Amino acid sequence: MGQDAFYGGKTVTIIVDGGGTYETYARILARHIPRHIPGRPNIIVQQMPGAGGVRAASFIYKVAPRDGTVIAGLHGAVITAPLLNSGVADFDARRFSWLGNVTRDTYTGYVWHTSPVQSLQEAKTKQLVVGGTSVGGNGIDMAILGKELFGLKLKIVSGYKTSAETKLALEKGEIEGTFANLLSSLKQTDWLAQGQVRIIVQHGGRKHRELADVPLLRDLAQDDEERQILDLLGVRDEIARPYLAPPGLPEARLVMLRQAFDATLADPAFITDMQRQRLEIDGPLTGQELARAVEQIAQTPSGIAQRLVDLFNRYKEAR
Repeated sequence: MGQDAFYGGKTVTIIVDGGGTYETYARILARHIPRHIPGRPNIIVQQMPGAGGVRAASFIYKVAPRDGTVIAGLHGAVITAPLLNSGVADFDARRFSWLGNVTRDTYTGYVWHTSPVQSLQEAKTKQLVVGGTSVGGNGIDMAILGKELFGLKLKIVSGYKTSAETKLALEKGEIEGTFANLLSSLKQTDWLAQGQVRIIVQHGGRKHRELADVPLLRDLAQDDEERQILDLLGVRDEIARPYLAPPGLPEARLVMLRQAFDATLADPAFITDMQRQRLEIDGPLTGQELARAVEQIAQTPSGIAQRLVDLFNRYKEAR
């Protein structure tokens, strides 16, 4: 069968970790990318939550068919997971068939308007109860760094299945904030407009243009090692919406999917749909560029990764 005929009459599944903006991005992509794939397959989106995207990545790596009928739109955390959570991340990120990255994004920490802590400075002297999914998810990982590296008085509550579940816990008063949630995800709510939450910290190596007055956690770093640690986790900001297929995809089909991905991101109808949902396309990467970035990240000095692993393991042991 010719490559051009392969997708005719087929259904392609996009696996996402959970709901929220990851699913929104995937559903918008699913609406528009078929026009750019020969055969115009039907595309559906399916949730597979667990371990900050690691469960879905493991499924793609070990179980999903290697013919391009199952792909995933996951977290940038799956790229660093083999370095930081090797006991759970049973895959080599370099072997995935990387299709591209839609956007960079900014992880932010924010608190409910009734929280006793309303600034990063106050978190140095008052307890703040923050929640998230698990080690491997940015909400928990960045909270551990804030507590262990910089002495913030954070009480960390993990075990929520998705960021949407974490938000519900915040509304219900089970927690007082989250230390790292994507800005695009927060914008899907009306919390900022209604004054329900206050952003107290942002992550990554540069400030978001809308958050000039919000401090970077990186500004608390005292030496190069601490900055390298934060930069490793900052991969999740720079590569916020990566799309991937299983290892061993036929080369011609990989090229086809990469071309379709690039064409979709430049499609005016896709861009309009994204803008309607208040979602950004900022710093997208082609599949080739993303694959090179993943290879470079895999070369992170072992000492930097090990210090992070030790921090996360101490948190697990203390629970």
